[in-house]
Amino acid sequence: MQTVCFALSALMLGLGLLPVAGADPLRVMFVGNSFTFVNDLPDQLTNIAKSKGIEIQTAKSVIGGCTLYHQMAPGDSTTAALLAQDWDYIVLQDYSALPTVQAAREKYLHPAVQSFSQQKKKAKIVMYLTWGYHDGNVGPCPTSDNTACFPLGSLANLTNPPCATSPHYSNLAGNFSCMGYALARGYIGERGVGGADLVAPCGLAWQVVRGVQSIPEGCKQIIDGQYKDPFSLELPFQVPGGALSDFMLYRVFNKSIDKHPNVAGQYLNALTFFATLTGTSPVGAAPPLNTGDPSAGDRPLTAAELLALQTAAEGTVKACGAACGL
Repeated sequence: MQTVCFALSALMLGLGLLPVAGADPLRVMFVGNSFTFVNDLPDQLTNIAKSKGIEIQTAKSVIGGCTLYHQMAPGDSTTAALLAQDWDYIVLQDYSALPTVQAAREKYLHPAVQSFSQQKKKAKIVMYLTWGYHDGNVGPCPTSDNTACFPLGSLANLTNPPCATSPHYSNLAGNFSCMGYALARGYIGERGVGGADLVAPCGLAWQVVRGVQSIPEGCKQIIDGQYKDPFSLELPFQVPGGALSDFMLYRVFNKSIDKHPNVAGQYLNALTFFATLTGTSPVGAAPPLNTGDPSAGDRPLTAAELLALQTAAEGTVKACGAACGL
């Protein structure tokens, strides 16, 4: 048995799926907005990695409510300065609802990812697949929080048929499962259209933790109709031990559920990134850093909750597999 285990470990090491003792730290650059900096995804990631014996160094270029299009180099000086350095991974996260709008993908997302892909040097481009809002997009139209970041038109103006007069967008993204499916198709699609290398399927791990059992067929047909090829994944994933009944992943202020992650939600994202970038199981990782706020509902997590989140992240990354470039 020891001989078999040694041989398996040697094979995984050769494939780059296990960290090498004394290896150079992984360098990860993040470009995004508040879904990256609220409760500090980069620091949560480095903390998890440290607890598992892996060093990760991070830097970020972030603007609240913004788009990758607005944060491209050379227009964004922070992004430009970071791109001049050498990275192992460049993580890209767009405005929360943008990948759900077909014209916005074409005008904003595709050109931005292509631009970063052309400037990545030896790095791998990683799409940060985010999550649907708690109850999906509430209201007939998607928002565009930071108008300066949408020079080619707001998301509402880019919907077709127009969301102001048609229920089409609400039918597409009007609940958590549907919005998450639209985001998954958008971000995973960038491996083809934009030239991205990998996808960190964080939003799919949120579906697992929330116990989603199916994607409504109506919205699925609308979303799939925007793509020429069938989707290669059967969603949602089912990960034994990964669901947590009535568990909150979002910040909550005065009973109002925010779209941003609470500490537990950002910890789940960091666990998913850790599994994606290192090929190592996050099970047994350190608890999250205390970056939260009790007024947002943040609290210490129990051992059972930690294990469920770690299990969900590991199972989601495994299930995404080749579709995520893994």
